[in-house]
Amino acid sequence: MTLHIGNELIQVDVDFDQQYKVREAERDVKIFCERKRKEWPEASDAHILAMAAYQFAKWYRQLLDEQNDAIELARSKCNEIDKSLNIEIA
Repeated sequence: MTLHIGNELIQVDVDFDQQYKVREAERDVKIFCERKRKEWPEASDAHILAMAAYQFAKWYRQLLDEQNDAIELARSKCNEIDKSLNIEIA
């Protein structure tokens, strides 16, 4: 499928049943860039895309941190449950 982001056409291989998610991502980038364009009308397209890339990467890192915290909490709670049931962990 072909994506249109930042006046560029990008070819990606995507399973048919996942194409709607890719289109949603494409739309999200477009919406974000349009907002930034209104905030900084003097910025170049490249600058807007760089800001978008940074912000999306920052959100991704935050989600990874939250995921790691959730995994650690789940492990901790599983260990507590195992200890309360007197289950030995190998």
